[in-house]
Amino acid sequence: MKPDEQVETLERIETRVSPADRARIGDAAAARQESVARFVYRAALREADEVLGREVDVTRMPVAQFEGLLAALDRPAQPIPELVRLASRDRPYIRR
Repeated sequence: MKPDEQVETLERIETRVSPADRARIGDAAAARQESVARFVYRAALREADEVLGREVDVTRMPVAQFEGLLAALDRPAQPIPELVRLASRDRPYIRR
């Protein structure tokens, strides 16, 4: 390590889980080919970002494409005859 590089300090977080939950987490980690620690760490960060309202899933596109999308959304809607016909059919299921 070079003299100007800093070492990041890490803190331990512990939790208790039932044997069934531990097995389930272990199976999921194995399915992702990750250690249990790495799997739990990434899952906790995803949950934290969701709770804190951070954008974790961002779709990026070129500016011109985004401008085209906004222009399309601003245009008045045009009925699509086939969709109008399908939407007016009797429904086989009734929501109660």
